[in-house]
Amino acid sequence: MDRLPEKEKVNKMRCVACKVGETIEGTTSLTYTRPGSKLQVLVSGVPADVCSHCGEAYLSEAVAQEIFEIVDGILELGKTLKAGTLPTPHVAIHFQTEKRIAA
Repeated sequence: MDRLPEKEKVNKMRCVACKVGETIEGTTSLTYTRPGSKLQVLVSGVPADVCSHCGEAYLSEAVAQEIFEIVDGILELGKTLKAGTLPTPHVAIHFQTEKRIAA
């Protein structure tokens, strides 16, 4: 995944959830399921703006779309799996965070 251009990033804002903290650049983890799919997808290291007070995460539209495109096919594949005796399989996706170097 290519780094997002500066204009694609979510701007610093007051948190809508807690109305106390402000967002800072960070990462978050997300869990996806779909009715009829026998898979659960865990995605970590997702770039997001995260509330400094409550931890609520806000994704840019571009990041949300890329995550959807990756996870959608996996969850659809999960619909083709037969029910068995094993518990729900978890598929883990991790995005390595890149260290920023000050210019």
